[in-house]
Amino acid sequence: MVSYVPTQPPTAFPKSEIRSDLSDTEINLIAANWLDEFNDAVSTANATAFDTLFAEEGFWRDVVAFTSDFRTIAKPNIGQAAIDRLPVVQANNAKLSTPVPALACPFPDVAFIEVHFTFDTKIGPGVGVVKLIPSDATKYGAYILFTYLDGVKGHTPQLGAYRKHGEHNTKDSYDDLRAQQLDNPQPDVLIVGGGHNGLETAVNLNALGVKTLVVDRFARIGDNWRLRYRSLSLHDPVWATYLPYLPFPPNWPIFTPAGKLANFLEHYAEVFELNVWTSSSVVPEKTHFDFDTSTWIVTVLRGGIQEYTFTVSHIVMATGLGGGYPKLPPPFAGQELFKKPIVHSSKYGTGADWSGKSALVVGACTSGHDISLDFYNNGADVTMLQRSPTFVMTVKNGMPILNGTLFSEQGPPTEVADRIAESTPKYIAKLFHQRLIPQIAQLDADLLNNLAKAGFKTTQGEDGSGFLMLALQRAGGYYFDTGASRNIASGNIKVKQGEIDYFSETSVVFKDGSTTSPDIVVFATGYTGFPDTVKQVLGAVYAKLLKPIWGLDAEGELRGVARDCGIPKVYFMVGGLAAARFASKIAALQIVAERDGLLGPRYTIEAQEHSKIAEVY
Repeated sequence: MVSYVPTQPPTAFPKSEIRSDLSDTEINLIAANWLDEFNDAVSTANATAFDTLFAEEGFWRDVVAFTSDFRTIAKPNIGQAAIDRLPVVQANNAKLSTPVPALACPFPDVAFIEVHFTFDTKIGPGVGVVKLIPSDATKYGAYILFTYLDGVKGHTPQLGAYRKHGEHNTKDSYDDLRAQQLDNPQPDVLIVGGGHNGLETAVNLNALGVKTLVVDRFARIGDNWRLRYRSLSLHDPVWATYLPYLPFPPNWPIFTPAGKLANFLEHYAEVFELNVWTSSSVVPEKTHFDFDTSTWIVTVLRGGIQEYTFTVSHIVMATGLGGGYPKLPPPFAGQELFKKPIVHSSKYGTGADWSGKSALVVGACTSGHDISLDFYNNGADVTMLQRSPTFVMTVKNGMPILNGTLFSEQGPPTEVADRIAESTPKYIAKLFHQRLIPQIAQLDADLLNNLAKAGFKTTQGEDGSGFLMLALQRAGGYYFDTGASRNIASGNIKVKQGEIDYFSETSVVFKDGSTTSPDIVVFATGYTGFPDTVKQVLGAVYAKLLKPIWGLDAEGELRGVARDCGIPKVYFMVGGLAAARFASKIAALQIVAERDGLLGPRYTIEAQEHSKIAEVY
């Protein structure tokens, strides 16, 4: 037996053999029996017994609780992982929790019993979800086991029944006290970036008693949304975009305008008394990691006027999903001769400035579509240059199918919905999407056919999985239609296939020899990447240490996000609002556990590859 077998992404769901008429009593008994065996195995560090808890098709997704890392461990590797980690973690006290065990049937031929439970570890409390299927004629095994760290001993979150008491008759007013805190923050952790990822991480750290300072280059909290193109709005519905501990009010629109979200982020920071310095930045030349004390010495330039130096245990990089700087292609021949504006999408404002004029938008993903539609809505003659196929689905048809009742008005509490969503390993989520995307495509068939007639090329994504793998691997390549596609199909937004060859004083010449003479060219071509972010914030020496950020590792886990990124005591927190709720808490717990010396070495893929099979197994 080898110590690690490379993960093979599943190509199909296990055959469903669960009786559809199981009673609640039978379901509860199956759940209780499996959880008793789980508790016995982990509390006695019995790796053989733990391995037998899984069906042959099984996966164990652990987030920090057992591995101090993000791992999706396939059945051939579970036994060795149990040998290596059960004695270290010392898990015990597994108990059923809500929601109660239930039979789930996502498709007619796919069914499992879903069980939620809690447990304790040496570091702190954990939460688990297991999806059980028959593993033989008499026994149920885990098709998916999901475990994650939910707290750190000695750090009860100051929320709910554990909230701060407050004071009566203080000498200074509340505003004076807050001003003092803002001017003298004394942070334990520095967070770079005041968008939703930075603010949510600060909220989670503050709740655990860790003082934070958020520094943001913009003048106001929320400007990272407020100052983008004016027509921008979220394409995910309200139920999926709540911020931790402060849901949007019940009159909030299903789809949020960017400016409205920006104002809410400002409100969020105020409600949670977050120390945020706007118009501020880290000075990389005066920032370094002290290996002797294992701390960061950080210099912050506040307001472009005064420098402050702090010693902090960790830095959180919440600097945006794109990373780096706005990315423009290398200058085309003759580009310097072109007399009209050429801008990156990050510098685009509003189509109202171009009414009655013509525009060329280079790029056919979300920003390219939104900007093209904004041009058209404001009376501009717009052409979109598409260089590769794009996955398209309508929000109207796609979101209800993909979210189901999980993120909806009738859905479970957000924390439970997140737990269920996170419990599915990404390679298995791909199987779900391969089933759901054709359903959406059928509903969108007229639109997709008309897009093809208009010359717009679409794709159904990797192996027919739609946007999922495009988002996870490259954070692009898709568009959720909120109006642009309909206008492309009708010819209101023109489409040009191909690439730019060169510029003249008045024209853009394409490689097929055709030309256009736009009054403005907008490149919706993304950003240069995370190494440039690190160079800009921490310095070039640390960029050399950076591991890949984003994209999937060999087990289907996101690389470098809320986990080890290669730079000591630095965490990257990037991604959408839904993912940030869970990931920001996990990042905060790791920081607290590291500060207390509890986290220990990470049980990475590489660590398991170098592990030796114990003779007793």
